[in-house]
Amino acid sequence: MKKCLIILLLGLLSFIPTALAQENTEVFISHKPIQCGNQAEILKDLKGKYGEVPFVLAKEPLLMPNRGIVEVPLMFFINTEKKTYTIVQMPPLQKEGLACILSAGNLEYINEDITLKLGGMKL
Repeated sequence: MKKCLIILLLGLLSFIPTALAQENTEVFISHKPIQCGNQAEILKDLKGKYGEVPFVLAKEPLLMPNRGIVEVPLMFFINTEKKTYTIVQMPPLQKEGLACILSAGNLEYINEDITLKLGGMKL
C-alpha cells in the first residue's frame, strides 16, 4: 500500500511543468471562489450586457480520479472597445448547461501587432 502511494505521488509530481520546478517556487492548490450558473444566461449576458464576444475557445485537459483525462471547454470573451474580458469554463462532471466565470476584469494591454490565423481566417 505504501509503495502504491509513493508511486502515485511520483506520478502526479511528474506532471508539474519543468519551468516551475526550475524556479524553485512552491506550488499549492488555491481555493478561489467562482460564480457558476446557467450557461445560456451567462453567455447571453456577456454579449447583451457587457458587449463581450468569444475570442478564444480552448479545451483544458484535466486528470480526473478514476476517469482519466477529461477535456473541459474554456472560453475567453473580450470587448475590445471597453477593454474588458471574461474567462468562462464548463465544469467537469456536472449537469449539462452549467458554466463558471473563472475571471473577469479590464484588459491592461492588447498586443495589436499579433495577427492570429485560425483555419486560414485572419482575426
